Amino acid sequence: MGKKFFEDRHFYHIFNKLKDGIFIADHNGVALWVNDTSTKQQGAPRSKIIGRTVTELENNGMFTPSVTKIVLEKKETVTKVQVSKGRQYLATGYLVNIKEDNTEYVLVHVKDVTETVKNSLKLEQAETLLQNYWEQLQQIKRKQNVADSHQFVIGKSKKHEEMLDLIDRVATVDATILLNGETGVGKSMIAREIHQRSNRQEKPFIQINCGAIPESLLESELFGYKKGAFTGANSSGKIGLVEKANGGTLFLDEIGELPLTLQPKLLQLVQNKSFIPIGSTELKKVDIRIITATNQNLLQMVEEKRFREDLYYRINVVSIHIPALRERKDDILPLIYYYFELFKTKYNKASVLSQELLDYLQNYSWPGNIRELENMIERLVVTAKPGVIEKTALSNKVLEEFDKKESNDFYLNGKSLPNYLEEIEKRIIIEAQNKHKSTRKAAQSLGLTQSSLMRRIKKYNI
Repeated sequence: MGKKFFEDRHFYHIFNKLKDGIFIADHNGVALWVNDTSTKQQGAPRSKIIGRTVTELENNGMFTPSVTKIVLEKKETVTKVQVSKGRQYLATGYLVNIKEDNTEYVLVHVKDVTETVKNSLKLEQAETLLQNYWEQLQQIKRKQNVADSHQFVIGKSKKHEEMLDLIDRVATVDATILLNGETGVGKSMIAREIHQRSNRQEKPFIQINCGAIPESLLESELFGYKKGAFTGANSSGKIGLVEKANGGTLFLDEIGELPLTLQPKLLQLVQNKSFIPIGSTELKKVDIRIITATNQNLLQMVEEKRFREDLYYRINVVSIHIPALRERKDDILPLIYYYFELFKTKYNKASVLSQELLDYLQNYSWPGNIRELENMIERLVVTAKPGVIEKTALSNKVLEEFDKKESNDFYLNGKSLPNYLEEIEKRIIIEAQNKHKSTRKAAQSLGLTQSSLMRRIKKYNI
């Protein structure tokens, strides 16, 4: 009856209408019949399939693994993901017993799931990235335990941890601190962190940028003035920032920009915690902790007579270097995760960063440090389309740096063009050998003869 069934022409027409593959084998694993879709899936005509065992077909690369073989071994229905000609299939094998003539067959239903798997992987990667962002953010919040979300001192690198350890040791004493580091490394954030960890955390934290205020106004802003001190002055006088910081911390950012004319007055404040407001003769005392910051070489400025030596040593009792972002690469991803979640929430956006983009950003030099990173992530969130944000969303400036770096890397290797091309050829041959089981197939995939490939293998001692 089974033989009769395979000779039935109606059977052919019915199964050839299916968009899924149908593969039928006998109890020895010999292929008896396949439908039209199955021949396309295996990339071979029926003459190359029917009459051959599934082991032979598997060895010839028609499909991997053989579901028929597994069904015959286990004597039960089996479902496996099968690979054939670079595509993925969901193959389900059924054991079919024909009692009338005591025969046994295996019917395999094969469905192409290549595109489904690709879409599923994309979704899974996006969900994984999103989960990573969330977990990183929660770790940061638990670790920092600071009320103001903008004041997280984020990082896990060795240099960052060493800096925080030093901050812990000096925060509770009133020694004057000098913070030094490049533009954008977060000096003001570190100054505030020192204040938060000190015994003055409940008192004012007053910050002033010495380079942002005109020299003619800086003295009055810092030290205040008595009423009638000068023409145009407030009739009731003005309390300066030094006095407003009483009991707390005074943070003088960009201290290298402080005019020479004001430096003696600041020296008195640092030494004696005292000052005289403009237009007054009365000495005022304050209880303040002074933190200064700069991105300049103050010692060189001292040598050039642009900064007082005595003031330099007074403000430099404890020096804390804040490393550039390129010096602590382990901190880049946590910072990206943090600011990405922050701006997504702020602008009510739903998107994720692709892994390629994250790799790109982790190897960027970040000349503007954390400030540049924050601004870049905000721009990506605001301007990118919903979904996965790819590398192409970066500015031309950032992309050009990588093109330049790759170009420099090529020439810095000190290799000639022929040597460089040989390295590429060697790598491609190794990859082809790893992918294919024989030199014949590897040569075919590379568009070479087998003898030509063997000469190259010998040449490169692969």
